[in-house]
Amino acid sequence: MDHVLLTSLLLGLALGVAHALDPDHLVAVGTLAAESKNLRRSAQLGVIWGVGHTCALGLIGGLVLSVKWTISEQLAAGLEAVVGVMILALGVHLLWRCWQPWTVHVHEHHHDGVTHSHVHLHGHDQNAHRHHILGSQVKALTVGFIHGMAGSAALSLAVMTTMPSLVMGISYIAIFGLGSIGGMLLMSTVIGLPFVCVPGTWHHNMKVSAALLAIGFGGYFTWSVLG
Repeated sequence: MDHVLLTSLLLGLALGVAHALDPDHLVAVGTLAAESKNLRRSAQLGVIWGVGHTCALGLIGGLVLSVKWTISEQLAAGLEAVVGVMILALGVHLLWRCWQPWTVHVHEHHHDGVTHSHVHLHGHDQNAHRHHILGSQVKALTVGFIHGMAGSAALSLAVMTTMPSLVMGISYIAIFGLGSIGGMLLMSTVIGLPFVCVPGTWHHNMKVSAALLAIGFGGYFTWSVLG
């Protein structure tokens, strides 16, 4: 590997870390971190976001590099608009959760060859249940994947113009993704810290603020892309 390629790969790692600092990424992850008062879980959601983001980049980047598929400007703009709508929806959902102190679920259990259901009631701050943790993880993975789809156009174009082969192009995307995972791990931890440390009333107010920020940012982002 010559010095130019090595420099390109190292640059990809640095750009991946910086990519995690994009405002739309931080606002989206902020809505995820706001729903948890566990710092380790907030950091975990950041990593899962990064994995979803990297999977999308690898999927689209692989198609672009292998079959020379070109992402049109219309498709790229449409994907960006989807990101804006998604952020707005995340804000609306978080705001709804702020004013819905109780959640009612019907859970189904299997044991001793018998299946039965029961009503399960709990407050939103009681988020230690495994099914709610899994739901947050799936949400983080989906949000990251959609962000990766939207960011794949610019990244794929950059890879096609600088990488001499398919293997090197995929390697660049993987290293870029690794950088984005590390950057989002750091940022989700930093964003989640205030939600962990502040007391109940302030925690609620911060969640409302995060929701309103996401709604405003998501609406503006979508309007700027489609306007």
